[in-house]
Amino acid sequence: MPVGYKPTVFVSSTCFDLGQVRSDIRDLIQTFGLEPVLSEYDSFPVFPDTDTISNCLRNVREKADIFVLIIGSRYGFQTDGGKSITNLEYLEAKRKGIPIYVFVNTGILDILPIWKNNPDADFSSHVENQKVFEFVENVSHFKSNWVYKFDTASDIKSALLQQIPYLFMDSLEARKKLKVNEVNLPSDLFPPHATRLVIEKPDGWEHLLFALLCKTYLDRLEHKKFDLEYGISFNDVVVIEEPQDVLDWITSHNKEMLKLIRITTILVKDAVLKSFGEPGKQGDYRKIQHVCQRLLEVYEQIINWKLSFTTLEVNEDFEPILKVLSGFSDDSLVKIEQFVNRVHIEIPETLENLAHNDEHVTLDFTFTLESPDVESFNQELEKIARLYF
Repeated sequence: MPVGYKPTVFVSSTCFDLGQVRSDIRDLIQTFGLEPVLSEYDSFPVFPDTDTISNCLRNVREKADIFVLIIGSRYGFQTDGGKSITNLEYLEAKRKGIPIYVFVNTGILDILPIWKNNPDADFSSHVENQKVFEFVENVSHFKSNWVYKFDTASDIKSALLQQIPYLFMDSLEARKKLKVNEVNLPSDLFPPHATRLVIEKPDGWEHLLFALLCKTYLDRLEHKKFDLEYGISFNDVVVIEEPQDVLDWITSHNKEMLKLIRITTILVKDAVLKSFGEPGKQGDYRKIQHVCQRLLEVYEQIINWKLSFTTLEVNEDFEPILKVLSGFSDDSLVKIEQFVNRVHIEIPETLENLAHNDEHVTLDFTFTLESPDVESFNQELEKIARLYF
């Protein structure tokens, strides 16, 4: 965490009916010396290249250290998936694993049992949309969150005044555990939530750590993805004039890509499972971090491999075979990215469902890389041979 960094508190709710409550909570957050993040204020970070929903979720994902959820009688704007922005923000905070404080209007909680017994009845005098009840039911599950009732902003302020100091004490306890157990968690390798997982070791912490670190490291390579999209490389231009030298370059790069594919397969099919430990035994956080780091290093190497074609200057006769060879990387890049994004979503969701249902679930961590288009490559190679040899 950077020196001078203020932990941020993201306040999530519908704005229209809870405007004054949000304003009061913002003032309280500032009295703690924390940084409030509320979407209606100019200080709310806006990323001009994305829409409103994406902006909100990105701020939860990248900025929020503490999440305060306030549920009143309105559900708010529904996305195409049927969930409100507030609901999506909450799910993002759950995936991130940060502390969440949930406050629900007393009137909504009091009528919730009646709605559960009569879900088809008319409750329009209590809520704008009955999805409010579904949302409250989800967040108030006994294994999900501690839920506080509120009638006014002072109720929320009173609860936070009690709870934030406890959070501070948790941090001091975590610091003690780090020292006693001599756990080395460099901040550049372990973001705050990853550190918390290693220290507290909740059920399934190894899988959660793997999902979190993979996603963290992938997001750090976003600039490389943009370089690839725009064909940007700052490496020196490589000019090869002799046909045999071009073929040597092609052969070398072909072998390098096959090696990277092989490393990816070893990491995903073997190293990941070994890092989690034998059944009934805890995994090794150092091995989990190592596997995540290596997997995304391979991903970066594959991007660099493909970008090397943009700085190569050869006779145009070689362009068809170079195009085919360059495509050898495409499947690996797509599959690694899909794999990381999939486990980032599915692992927390699966563990959450297990906490609710206590069902046995088998997680599949493998993926299959397609074989390169060797036939097209060999056809182009024969054409080159006829031209020059």
